[in-house]
Amino acid sequence: MDPYGIPQAVKVLDSMAEEVPEASPLYFFALRLLLNKDKRIMFLSINPNIRALWLKTEMKDS
Repeated sequence: MDPYGIPQAVKVLDSMAEEVPEASPLYFFALRLLLNKDKRIMFLSINPNIRALWLKTEMKDS
């Protein structure tokens, strides 16, 4: 299985339910963002402590 694939990224996103509640606008934004391979690799590679902040910044800048 691709360690940077969509299923892995969604699994990580789902594990962040406290910071990114399921069915929230940020959650749905993240699902769309993770369709982009480079963004997905970045999301999975950065420090887990700042993933939610990175997603919020990406959403604000979009």
